[in-house]
Amino acid sequence: MQPTTRRASLRQQRVTFVVLAVSVSAFALLQSLIVPVLQTIQVEYDTDQATVTWVLTGYLLSASIATPILGRVGDAVGKKKVLVATLLMLSVGSLAAALAPSIGWLIAARVVQGLGGGVLPLSFGIIRDEFTGRVTGALSVIASL
Repeated sequence: MQPTTRRASLRQQRVTFVVLAVSVSAFALLQSLIVPVLQTIQVEYDTDQATVTWVLTGYLLSASIATPILGRVGDAVGKKKVLVATLLMLSVGSLAAALAPSIGWLIAARVVQGLGGGVLPLSFGIIRDEFTGRVTGALSVIASL
């Protein structure tokens, strides 16, 4: 392998790793950062505790359903294509959540965000396919933060 090709390959691997690390981190943060603000959301949308907990529950439920399905679809049709679609769902859900005029809209937006749960198996699959074991461990650490 030529030095230029090796450098390009290294650069491409770094970019791939950064994109996957940011994707996994965004999904993990969306999962955990909502808990401290649930009471604020409850007050802001003038709702009860049972309803506001669906902001988290809807997200976790859709993520738990989407994660294995999207991982399998990624294996069948290509991880990169499905990862892009998953990140699009995550982005659309985030934008909708930020602009939600009511608690119902917020819950629906969080369900769409949860569909982004496919980012985890897809990212780990891409890492496994493209990198050595050390990088897979690094992504695991980032996801657990």
